[in-house]
Amino acid sequence: MAVGRFWPHVRAALLLFHVTAVLLAAIPAPEGGMQRSAWKDPTVQGEFDEWYTRFRQLGYQGDRTAFEEGLWKFAVAYSKVRGKVLAPFRPYYRYAGTTQGWRMFVAPHRFPARLSIDVHRNGTWENVYVERSTTATWLADILDHDRLRSATFRYSWPQYAKTYSQFCTWIQMRASVDFPDADHLRVRYFKYRTRSPEEVRANEPEDGKWILVRELPLPEPRP
Repeated sequence: MAVGRFWPHVRAALLLFHVTAVLLAAIPAPEGGMQRSAWKDPTVQGEFDEWYTRFRQLGYQGDRTAFEEGLWKFAVAYSKVRGKVLAPFRPYYRYAGTTQGWRMFVAPHRFPARLSIDVHRNGTWENVYVERSTTATWLADILDHDRLRSATFRYSWPQYAKTYSQFCTWIQMRASVDFPDADHLRVRYFKYRTRSPEEVRANEPEDGKWILVRELPLPEPRP
């Protein structure tokens, strides 16, 4: 009887704890983006430019450099405070499986990067995979899967350099089996500016450059 009398209060306390924990974790935060190199990405810089213009219209007097530096200092301080607030809830997040904060799509990616893979055989480079291509489709059933596309998207950012190297090693092993007559592999990203509708209709070429180029030898496949 005693347990039954107190159970509604216990249940209410557990519900309040859960809602509080989830709401705190869902508060917007720059997790995964607190690297100076990531802030130099042209998409991020474009967002800063737009916000700087808005703040100038509201009376902000500092220059563009001071504006970004102020944002960095605020983000660092905010992240530290947020980390301390969430620390007691971390074990619960792991237990309940509520680690996904769903802070997604904060801004359009105006300078995306497209994954491309080439193999070198018979003295020339042959393009075997391009993200979302209908012709260069080697491993497309894996690399174009929604789950893996979210990973390959991250690999184009500097903070994922180690994981990108591991990914290239995996591609190297697969290519050594599927292209036994090739001697080298090249994995890279084409980073480009998203074209305007007018540029697309005029069939203007994409304005971009190759980044994160990795050229690796292809060992003979194991029997």
